[in-house]
Amino acid sequence: MGTLAGWVGRHRVRPASPPPRVLDFRRLVGEAAWSRLPLAVRERFGVHRIGEEIVYPGELVVRASRFGRFLAHACRLIGMPLAPWTGEAVPMRVVVRMDGRGLVWDRWYSFEGRPEILVTSRKQLGRAGELLEVARGGLGMRSEVSVEGGALHFRGKGYVWVLGPLVVPLPTLLTPGAAHVVHEDLGGGRFRFAMRFVHPWLGETIFQEGVFSDPY
Repeated sequence: MGTLAGWVGRHRVRPASPPPRVLDFRRLVGEAAWSRLPLAVRERFGVHRIGEEIVYPGELVVRASRFGRFLAHACRLIGMPLAPWTGEAVPMRVVVRMDGRGLVWDRWYSFEGRPEILVTSRKQLGRAGELLEVARGGLGMRSEVSVEGGALHFRGKGYVWVLGPLVVPLPTLLTPGAAHVVHEDLGGGRFRFAMRFVHPWLGETIFQEGVFSDPY
């Protein structure tokens, strides 16, 4: 028995990895920063219930450089993570829902003269507890979220390809560049969404900005 006890002591069985934590923006930004956000933003980014869907209607300016448009069209082969067309007043609705892995954002664009298209991505936690945004096909981006001037800011910290349990880094030069996304409350049940990608060599490649409304 002594020998068995000694073997167990030297070769402790490691417990299984804990299950993924619930995506909690309050925890990601910290209690002090979270308290500086308007109540409406805290409600939009609070913990959602699985199966719950919230629809935000709005209108966007959608612009892209030549390289940005090329990437958007090329990426249609892996699930359309970017809108492939541009426009100045594009009607849009965003459907936010929680699934078993994170918070899903379904973005439905209605470009003039074209069928409605869906660009979807999921905000989820990585293995180290970092925020990942993963599109269909597995193309993803590590993000850092912060509170600045009462608004939520998401800044890209590198691209990855998510293949099941594997997370493979991607060269920045082959991507639209560093992303900066802002969610700013405007009061009265409205908010501004802005998204900008800047390539290290080619400058701004993609820009989107618009105003959305809370559900009535």
